Amino acid sequence: MEKVRIVALKDMEEEKYLETLKKIKLDYWNGVKTTEHGICGSFQMHNGKRVKPLWMVFFLNRQEFLLVTLKDETDILKEVKEQKSGITQQEGVAIIFDTILTRGQKVVEEMEQYLINMEREIVAGQIERNRNQAIFECKRTLALWKNDYGQLLSVVEGVTGRKQEMSEECACYFRIYENKVRRMNEQIQFLYEELVHVREALDAAIAYEQNRIMKVFTTVTTVFMPLTLVAGWYGMNFVSMPELTWQYGYLFVTVLSVAVVIACILFFRKKKLL
Repeated sequence: MEKVRIVALKDMEEEKYLETLKKIKLDYWNGVKTTEHGICGSFQMHNGKRVKPLWMVFFLNRQEFLLVTLKDETDILKEVKEQKSGITQQEGVAIIFDTILTRGQKVVEEMEQYLINMEREIVAGQIERNRNQAIFECKRTLALWKNDYGQLLSVVEGVTGRKQEMSEECACYFRIYENKVRRMNEQIQFLYEELVHVREALDAAIAYEQNRIMKVFTTVTTVFMPLTLVAGWYGMNFVSMPELTWQYGYLFVTVLSVAVVIACILFFRKKKLL
């Protein structure tokens, strides 16, 4: 009778499968192979972490779907483990891939909303110091997802290409999940491109802020530039200067300086430079 089983590598007792695992260099392998026991495949999932929280090998033939856990630091397969007794091969395949893809869809939607909110804040002028770090972390996470689901797609495509090794119902399930994983890959690629737009928006916002600051500095410098001329002019202290001994000379220069500043400010306001 067709069935699904999940075992940890340390609890595995089937010598025939253990011998197959020993022949495979698991550290460098992700994909599908045909063995004397059926189809053998391996895949890894990160869920946005640097570590490999889920790393599994499966054996599939017409009688059995055996899932061997090499590393599992998540509860992705909790539902399968709770129902592993009494479910058919097709039900096991459906639960496993539905669980993985549902979890993946959830985190992808969360990432999409996070990028939308980040872009909205950047457009609104909220440029925080750690914004570049956040973009880098998003890029790293998306790169991990892209690699994971790309490998998972290769695994599913490899299984569907060997449909003679499994029942027709099980092959039908894998064809369905091939399309679902491909769409997941497209969504992750879209987010990757969206992240590029967010980075461009951040660069544009930073450039705009810098230009605005430089505009203020330039305008202030230009406003007070005539005062430099006045100060230099009356700082020469030539004997023949009429204002040097004039009783109201200091007051005249003060009023002249204030008038020049006010005139410059009114001019720049009219030109909408202030």
